Amino acid sequence: MASPERVFLDSNVLVYAYSFTDVPRRERARALADLPGAVISTQVLSEFANVLARKFAVADDEVRNRVAEVAARCHVIAITPAIVLDALRVRARYRLGFYDSQIIAAALAATASVLYSEDLHDGLLVDGKLRIVSPFQMRAEQRRKGYRVRLRTPRPDRGH
Repeated sequence: MASPERVFLDSNVLVYAYSFTDVPRRERARALADLPGAVISTQVLSEFANVLARKFAVADDEVRNRVAEVAARCHVIAITPAIVLDALRVRARYRLGFYDSQIIAAALAATASVLYSEDLHDGLLVDGKLRIVSPFQMRAEQRRKGYRVRLRTPRPDRGH
């Protein structure tokens, strides 16, 4: 049996997994966190905890519970000196910020093929191995299907 595809989740995806206001994004984020090949890093856990505590003023006990839940759902890799050094390479090559580059370097170290992030460059292929995908962005084919309109009355400018 083939091993599951490894996907890496950015902290912004995890924040949506606990949204009370955006149910579709919450469900998508939770489905991604439940994938057998879902991976996060200690950096992602730290950023997730910080956003919950500082931006959303979630109580410390609840932050601990949510971090523990996410850590139990996903495979967690530690940021190592090798990942930090690779982040510097990624930063220079792709002209990204250091912490974004470190997320990418961690995803590469985890041998992920997809990095789900709302904040990074959707569609970017890093080192020919890792595709960055916004999990919440509607693709063009979805937009066409969802917004197809049929006119009931002829428009005057069409000569009907």
